[in-house]
Amino acid sequence: MITAVRNYTRFLLRCARAATEGDWRYYTWMGVLTAIALIGLNAYCKQFVHGLTVTGMSDEVSWGVYIANFTFLVGVAAAAVMMVIPVYIYDNEELHDLVIFGELLAVAAIIMCLLFVTVDLGRPDRFWHLIPIIGQMNFPRSMLSWDVIVLNGYLLLNVHICGYLIYQRYQGRKPAKWFYIPFVFIAIVWAVSIHTVTAFLYVGLGGRPFWNSAIVGPRFLASAFAAGPALIILALQVIRRVTASGSAQELEAGADVGDRTGANATLSDLDQLNRELPELSSVPVEARERALAGASVIAVAPGDVLLRQGTTSPFAFFVLEGHVVVKRAEAGRARVTRTARPGDQFGEVSALHGTPRAATAIAEEKSRVLRLPVDSLRVLMETPEFAQLVRSRMAERLMITDHALLTLRGIVQVAMIINVFLLANEVFKEFYSGNLHVASSKYLFLGLHGHHALVPWIWSAVALNVIGMVLLILPISRSLRWLDLACICCIVGIWIEKGMGLVIPGFIPTPMGAIVEYSPSLNETLVCFGIWAFGLLCYTVFLRMSVPILQGRMTKANEDKPALA
Repeated sequence: MITAVRNYTRFLLRCARAATEGDWRYYTWMGVLTAIALIGLNAYCKQFVHGLTVTGMSDEVSWGVYIANFTFLVGVAAAAVMMVIPVYIYDNEELHDLVIFGELLAVAAIIMCLLFVTVDLGRPDRFWHLIPIIGQMNFPRSMLSWDVIVLNGYLLLNVHICGYLIYQRYQGRKPAKWFYIPFVFIAIVWAVSIHTVTAFLYVGLGGRPFWNSAIVGPRFLASAFAAGPALIILALQVIRRVTASGSAQELEAGADVGDRTGANATLSDLDQLNRELPELSSVPVEARERALAGASVIAVAPGDVLLRQGTTSPFAFFVLEGHVVVKRAEAGRARVTRTARPGDQFGEVSALHGTPRAATAIAEEKSRVLRLPVDSLRVLMETPEFAQLVRSRMAERLMITDHALLTLRGIVQVAMIINVFLLANEVFKEFYSGNLHVASSKYLFLGLHGHHALVPWIWSAVALNVIGMVLLILPISRSLRWLDLACICCIVGIWIEKGMGLVIPGFIPTPMGAIVEYSPSLNETLVCFGIWAFGLLCYTVFLRMSVPILQGRMTKANEDKPALA
């Protein structure tokens, strides 16, 4: 127990150290976000002292841009499930590691959601009333009490899943499925519930007919599953760029030694591998002897290339001594996808499937590598324990491929079509029926009695939504440049539609028939910018800690050594 606590403490300290290290771009980005967050904190302190009078809200319009951002971010958090489902239900290996980035984004989004709710409270010192068991939540009648439970529950689920998987990768151990898979499936249901409950917060207010529609829940989910993955697509491209360790041209240097004739491998070499790879002991001696046919041991110098991206070869490799870094050329830059240490394998995927190499493997230091023909590898994989190890390690590589981004594009495409369709249904219902409650919709889309503050906003949102949907449908969005434009249109359009276009019209006109327009104050805007900056700061720190671990650059095995560059 003491050893486990000591190991975990070292892990946290190394993560904290990694979060404070970077180049000038990292420090500039973190400095700008910190400055904006502090400006937002100062604005909130003014609000805390003077009350909500410093905002644009009033007795007539009691929800504003705070709740608008809260509603949008709940959808962003829920959208992580659209990466979880392909990985854990449909076994999509390309998104295996990327799902962690989606769940970390969900954690940052929930933190921002809780902050937006906190700043919207007139008496935030009474937040303890919302804490289950401790406070008086009026559960289960109050929808707000349900929202508190689902938001905090979803936060804890994602923290547990991400934290456990990253720590196990750091330890170099295989995650125990019983300890996280059940929580993954619970999180899938929970993700739907957090946005459904948020929709019910609106639908359940009988005095606001603009929100009293059964279609609000499905609209929330459709827009969430469009905007969330769209934001993840943009985030993954930023991650892919800033985690690059050099240009793609640098991978062309170095001598190719992967096909060089080496010393014949012996049982003693397999015994050496077995010390770092205990699963090899499950392979019978007879099978090991058969696997040695054609196997060799290659001694390599720093900078030697064992395999190159785009080439084909029938060999897989296991590191006996030293370190080998595996880099992938993407968008003109080279990224580390993993680091192979003694006992680790590389090149097995393309060897088994006969496909071109997905990356380039370069020796970082003087190393000895066991080269196995693919038939020899299959002999070893006849033992179930060893086969399971090889297959599990196939997913342990950080590859943000264009194909993975296009997989997410398909999700955004379908969700965006549904979102626009549901919006059209809602508009038809409001205007065609011509009932007494159409005043809010008229104010939003056409203006009402000379008041039309939101008209330019909502028509901009409609235009952006339609443009984003059309771009996603057209084949040109298979180009990342057009895909990025489509994602930006979807994100901005949905933010306006689900934010100002949903929250504010519900209060106009008031139950007494008065028209009181709302616009956020400068102080209110600064608080919003501060919370967004803090959320991005949290997400950046999460990525800074997790990326080196997912790449294999920071592990327990090298905790007593300086981090590899």
